Amino acid sequence: MDELSRALDGDMLKHLECPVCMEYMVPPIKLCRNGHTICSTCKGRFERCPTCRAEFSEIRCLVLEDIARSQKHPCVNRQSGCLELFSFEHIAEHRAVCAYGNIKCPFHLKYTCSWIGFKNDLIEHAFAAHPASVVWGPKFRSITLSDGVAVVKCFSELFTYRKQKKDGRYNCAVQLIGTSNEASKYKCEFTLRAANGIEQISKTFLVHGYSEDFEAIINSRKCLSLDEETINLFVVDEQLNLTVALSTV
Repeated sequence: MDELSRALDGDMLKHLECPVCMEYMVPPIKLCRNGHTICSTCKGRFERCPTCRAEFSEIRCLVLEDIARSQKHPCVNRQSGCLELFSFEHIAEHRAVCAYGNIKCPFHLKYTCSWIGFKNDLIEHAFAAHPASVVWGPKFRSITLSDGVAVVKCFSELFTYRKQKKDGRYNCAVQLIGTSNEASKYKCEFTLRAANGIEQISKTFLVHGYSEDFEAIINSRKCLSLDEETINLFVVDEQLNLTVALSTV
């Protein structure tokens, strides 16, 4: 029965292959006027159906969309060695951090860094090219008020710590270079201390997944986000007295 189920799944997935990129289509799946399907990414590259040259329709293929929702999809990096299967809601998030796929260096957000490589090679690159912005261990101080990015190595995982001043507010967030589900196993405590050593602000948030948009994280207020006037209360000798501590939930 298991072999029959696997065969049926394979036959179903063949119907989900995009005729252009050959990857499995996920909703929304669009049709041309002759009924040929195409994935939404490839549709944006063509004015007419690449199969028959007919115009595209606004009609969606609901039957294939239901099939896509019911299937477990292999990773796009399966030929490189990733054997995991995912529902269509989670496949894109996994793809962004798959150990068998390429990711951009997080420091491209601040510096001109064109490195692209495997996730498992990132820490070696970061240590060689951006050593001042690599943190070893779950607890560290963040003393500058300027925008910045750091890579944090702890718990056998890689995290990014990002800070940004925007619209008069100071924002800091930690993201796991992994999925949101994996990130939910970790939390981050931000502690600000005044010069007198008594007054302090401490806020704790769950770590975010790597595919989450930083602007969306800021807007959700699920990160350290304080106005400039408050932040200035915790500047000691022109340095911000902020401690960041990662731990498991």
